Amino acid sequence: MTHIEEILSRALLVRDRTVPRDIIPPSTPPSPALATIGDAPVKTHTSNAAAEDLRAPCETLVSHTPADDVADFVTEQLPEPRSAMILACVLQLTDTDDGARFWWQYAAGAGQAAAAYCLYLHHLALGEKDAADWWHQQTDDVPHPDQPPQPAAPS
Repeated sequence: MTHIEEILSRALLVRDRTVPRDIIPPSTPPSPALATIGDAPVKTHTSNAAAEDLRAPCETLVSHTPADDVADFVTEQLPEPRSAMILACVLQLTDTDDGARFWWQYAAGAGQAAAAYCLYLHHLALGEKDAADWWHQQTDDVPHPDQPPQPAAPS
């Protein structure tokens, strides 16, 4: 039995899994970033720009990450968050959006701010402004409202 088979043999499968409701309600008015032709939404310049902005960090992460950094993806307990973020970028570059979103959420939940930023761009590209804003607040770039700005030290 290989090491992977041994790990998988100890996995617990949950039969009746309950999925919590999404905390961000879908917006009822149509997003200004999407136009419609017939029944199909068509992405406009705003969402195309976000998609291009998402492609750039994905290409950079995938092409500049050494293979040794991704080798620890499968660990004894859980996948390594940085490796999960790289996998998400590979999935995004191959147009597998749902899989990419899953692994970005995993990495962002484990403290990878870059994954939260990728989710921000991903939702922005889909025209989901509320979800994009929520993920943008999870990055390190946005100060949290409950933390006042630190005063500058006197020189």
